[in-house]
Amino acid sequence: MMNNELLEILRSVLNEKLEPFNKRLDAIEQHGKEMNKRLEVIRQDGKEMNKRLDGIDKDLKDLKSGQERLSQNIIESLGLYSEKIADHVDNKTAELNKRVFAVETEI
Repeated sequence: MMNNELLEILRSVLNEKLEPFNKRLDAIEQHGKEMNKRLEVIRQDGKEMNKRLDGIDKDLKDLKSGQERLSQNIIESLGLYSEKIADHVDNKTAELNKRVFAVETEI
């Protein structure tokens, strides 16, 4: 009987002394679970951010490509307009030369 009573007392003392540790471990475990939830949210946010960055990269490449095409089109258009202006000046010069020649011939 004495051994059983001692065992019960020992169990009671151990439970009493270990209870704060058990509570603290439970709290730590709860904090760990909360941290895992937060980390998962951060991971999801990171994935979302990567998707957005990929989209921005694609948009930037498209923009650069469009800008290059626009620059090329401007250069081609300026070349065509320059040729048209030069042709127009040449035509007007030729007409003026004809008039001058006609006036000189009459004189």
